[in-house]
Amino acid sequence: MGKAKKRNFHSCIKTGVNISTPAFSRAEAIKKVVSNIQDKNFGDETKSIISLFGLTPEELAEAGAAFEDLLVLRAVFFGVK
Repeated sequence: MGKAKKRNFHSCIKTGVNISTPAFSRAEAIKKVVSNIQDKNFGDETKSIISLFGLTPEELAEAGAAFEDLLVLRAVFFGVK
């Protein structure tokens, strides 16, 4: 993980965004987001990880996210209608 992402994680932690792991890889971030999506957890942590890593709906679909959930994510997080 690069220096900028580490700084962003630490600033998220200081502002109260709950990210349980201070540093993890892109692959781990995708797994975490897909797990949150499957648990219907579309909260701040999920949104923060998506925006921090710049995850795309295609990456999440390849990792196992359901089509219906990706439609919700597209409208809410990715700003596409």
